[in-house]
Amino acid sequence: MTPLSPDTNWKLEIRPAPAFEQGKLSKERQSVPGFVGSGKGTFEYRIQQVTATGKQMGGKRFLRIQPTELIDFPQQKQDVQLDTILPLVIGPIEIDLQQEEKTQEDTDLPLELWKDQTMEMVYDGYRVFDTSISPPVNIAIHEMWDSGIPGKIWDSALVMLDVMKRIIEFHPEYIDKKHTLDLSAGTGLLGLYVASMMASPSSSIKQGQITITELDEAVDLIDQNLRTNQFLQDHPCLLQTRNLLWGDSEQAKSCGKADLIMASDVLYEVQFFEDLVKAFVDLSHEETRIYIGYKRRGLTEKEEEYFWSLCKQHFEIKLLELNGDQDIDDALVPPMTLETSVQLYRLKRFLNK
Repeated sequence: MTPLSPDTNWKLEIRPAPAFEQGKLSKERQSVPGFVGSGKGTFEYRIQQVTATGKQMGGKRFLRIQPTELIDFPQQKQDVQLDTILPLVIGPIEIDLQQEEKTQEDTDLPLELWKDQTMEMVYDGYRVFDTSISPPVNIAIHEMWDSGIPGKIWDSALVMLDVMKRIIEFHPEYIDKKHTLDLSAGTGLLGLYVASMMASPSSSIKQGQITITELDEAVDLIDQNLRTNQFLQDHPCLLQTRNLLWGDSEQAKSCGKADLIMASDVLYEVQFFEDLVKAFVDLSHEETRIYIGYKRRGLTEKEEEYFWSLCKQHFEIKLLELNGDQDIDDALVPPMTLETSVQLYRLKRFLNK
């Protein structure tokens, strides 16, 4: 599926659509084409050819949906930036150049109930992340909202993605020709992004090993995203997925020791804290850097202190600061931490521990 690139032979026209209420479309159109505060919304679109060569270029396409303006956005008072709202890519949509054009009378029925309608009405949705514009290099990440915690891209993962971008910019030596491990990766976003950077011609990192881990029942989504981004297998990095139950030394051994460990949203159940710290120990060596993106949700201050006390038995702990100048890694903290309330911690092994 990837890498995706813009198709200049076709253009999209959109307009507001009627809302779907009580089993049928309303007569009034919404004020804007797009999504409302609930995360739901509609718009109508049509695809038109731009150049004459477009007539010979049918087949599958994907639609990239992203906001161009915020109108009464619920969080607008916080000065939300458009680029912090993830675009949505849906498809594939088939452009059939052989199909006869059909006229459709005005109706309040939804599209799937139109007369003689044969089009596929349900599409897969992806989040697409670019690592190069020219030539285009990007990855598509499929989320599974019915899969619980591992199936979604959470705030901490987006913050850690920005951290990864800053590592590549300021300290590529942390990754280049090293072993990067994406711990309990959920969708596999961080590990796949590093792999795509290695495939990008403009990147300063070219080689390395990447291991993406998850629980046995959750690794299927990562493997699906690997297949979606199959082109990554053609580039000089060793990319692998591994089942990993925290505390399981044999599974950790199959992953190998990592030079860089990225952990996003891993603090949520106190009963797993000891196993999580054991996983950090099993997967690290004396030079390993472990970065944890943590957003306070249900844990109490006492529970947090318990986790850090376990870490202190093996690791030096540093809370990195936005715009700080006391640590070389303060430069890795992105502004998004303010908007999302995600904190960035770094763990490094004590010598001889």
